[in-house]
Amino acid sequence: MKMEENHSTFKIPSFARSEVYDFDASKDTLEVFKELNAISEEIESCRLRNC
Repeated sequence: MKMEENHSTFKIPSFARSEVYDFDASKDTLEVFKELNAISEEIESCRLRNC
């Protein structure tokens, strides 16, 4: 005799993954991050001036 499955619990598959960033720390990559940081700082200063 087969036991009945419990249908009172709805099982939802999880596709969530933990965020993992694997950056290549080469000199070129670091230069790109420095440039992006400078751009974000400039945007922030413009935003603060226009408030």
